[in-house]
Amino acid sequence: MTQAIATWGTFAAALATAIATFFLWRVTGFLAIETKRMADASAQPQVVANIVLNQWAMNHADIVIENTGNATAFEIEVEFDPPLENGEVRERNGSLVPFSRISILKPGQVLSSYLAESAPLIDKSFAVSITWKVHPEATVRQALSYEFRMGDYMGMSRLGASDPAIQIAEQVKKIREDWQSVAQGQRKIRTDIFTEADRDREQRLIEERYRDRVAPKSSATMWTKLKRLLPGGGNHDGPADR
Repeated sequence: MTQAIATWGTFAAALATAIATFFLWRVTGFLAIETKRMADASAQPQVVANIVLNQWAMNHADIVIENTGNATAFEIEVEFDPPLENGEVRERNGSLVPFSRISILKPGQVLSSYLAESAPLIDKSFAVSITWKVHPEATVRQALSYEFRMGDYMGMSRLGASDPAIQIAEQVKKIREDWQSVAQGQRKIRTDIFTEADRDREQRLIEERYRDRVAPKSSATMWTKLKRLLPGGGNHDGPADR
């Protein structure tokens, strides 16, 4: 009887171990699949297109294409609905709307170009569609679609330059413009030069002030001490008594 109970106990323990091993195998396989899926997802390109206000002047707009993913994108195609239109300057030069097709875009790479004045665009919304390949020879294209509203910039204002580098560039430009008139002889420069002769003259003035203020007091003090040592109780005229 005791032997039978021990046998059944051993069998139950082995069965429990087998069941636990099976579930552990299933969980490990599931974790491996999810880990691979997350690794593949994190190593994918992600291309977005945007219209932003120009950093130098808010009354102009730029088109920006950026790869925010962690892999290179190939054969990118960007489409705006309604289609984007060039500004007056680009239209006059016969330029096409940029970045409708891009051959390659590395991770973190940003392409930016002037588009048009921002006023005609500020009340528009665009349906943006972007497709790309993860490999040059891939047959399947990745796609991303979203709505972009220029009205998000409505009421936006800016105090000074948006970037410290732009502020520095503006100050350097002003310095160059001011110096250009000097270099061309249109303006004169007033300079105050401190030469060696000036330093010698200043040193002489310091020495004269020292003699006028300090030397007489020192002489009177020394004569007073000397009178105390002379016979007759110091009945002699010194420099201060004359």
